[in-house]
Amino acid sequence: MNILNECVGLGVDLVILGLCVREYMHNKKVTRLLKSAPQYNIDGNLRSIVERKVDKSIPYAVIRGTVTPMGVPLRSTLVPSVSGVLQIVKLHEHRVARGFAGFWMEQRRLLHTSANEMPFELRNQQHGVEIVDALNASVLDVDVVYDSYEPSSLSAFDHIFGFFTGVRQKGLQTTEEVLREGSFLTAIGKLEVDGNTLRMQPSQEGGLFLTTATKSAIVQRFEDAKWTSILKITFCGAVSAILIGLIVKKLYRKRKQQQEEARIHKRLEAERRERRARSRPLTLSEDQLCVVCVTNPKEIILLPCGHVCLCEDCSPHIATQCPVCRGKIVSRSAAFIA
Repeated sequence: MNILNECVGLGVDLVILGLCVREYMHNKKVTRLLKSAPQYNIDGNLRSIVERKVDKSIPYAVIRGTVTPMGVPLRSTLVPSVSGVLQIVKLHEHRVARGFAGFWMEQRRLLHTSANEMPFELRNQQHGVEIVDALNASVLDVDVVYDSYEPSSLSAFDHIFGFFTGVRQKGLQTTEEVLREGSFLTAIGKLEVDGNTLRMQPSQEGGLFLTTATKSAIVQRFEDAKWTSILKITFCGAVSAILIGLIVKKLYRKRKQQQEEARIHKRLEAERRERRARSRPLTLSEDQLCVVCVTNPKEIILLPCGHVCLCEDCSPHIATQCPVCRGKIVSRSAAFIA
C-alpha cells in the first residue's frame, strides 16, 4: 500500500506550516513591541529623557518629524526636479514562462538595483534626530517618482527559441523610488545619544520603521497580519491532520492485511504439517531420521553437497550451512527416498 504521495504532501505542508508559524511569531513580537514602545516629541526635552535611560538609549521608541537632509539633497536621476535623501533605482524583466502543467504564466524578475542615501534627520522646528541605516529599514515608505515600461521587440526566431526554451521576454521596467525632502514620517527604532547627536537606528528587537502611517495604524497593520497568519496556520494544520489521518488509515489497513495474511499462512502451514505427518511412515530407522529434530524422516536434499539430512519442518531454520559437512547451501529440493 503506497503512502509516498501522502508523505510528500505532508512534508510540504509541514514546511509551509512552519513558515506560517514563524511569520505569526514575528508579527506577534512586533505587535507587542510596537504597543509597548513609548512615543516622544522631538523637542528640547528629548535629549535629557534619553540620557537618563540605561546606556543613554531607549531600545524601542517612536518619533515623528519632517525629513530634512544634512547637506545638499540628492537629485533624482530620472526626474531631476525631484530631490530627496534616499534613492532606489530598480530594473525588472517581465517575461512569460511555461510552467509544469504546460501553461504560460507571467513572471517579474529583478535584474538590477542601485541605491544612494545621504545623512538626514527627522526635524521638528529647530530640533532633530538623525536616522541611521535607513536602507535596511524593515518598513520604508518611499515615493515612486519614475516608472517606465519598454516592451521587447521580438523577432520570429526569438518566438521560436522562446517556445522551445520555455521563457520569452515581454519587456523591461525601470522604476525610481525617492524618500522626498520634506516628507512627514513616523520612525520607530532604537533611540540613543551619541556624543552631542540624537540618533535612531535599527533595533535588534524589532528593526527600523520609516513610514507615513501613525503608530496606531502600524499596530493595526501587524494585528491584521497576525490574524491572517492564524488563518494560514489553521488551514495548513487542518491539511496536515487530514494527511496524517490518511497515512494512519493506510498503515492500519496494511497492518490488518499483514496480520490476516500471517494468520492464513499459519493455518495453511499447520494443515500442511498435519497432512505430511499422516503420510509419513510410522516406523523409521535411525539413518532415515532428520539429523536436527531426530523425529521426522529426511525429506530435503541440500545442494551442491547433496546431503539428504533435513525434514521439511527443520529446513527453513537451516539457512546457510549443511549440518553434516558444513558446506554452503546454495539451493535445496525435495528428496524422495524409496
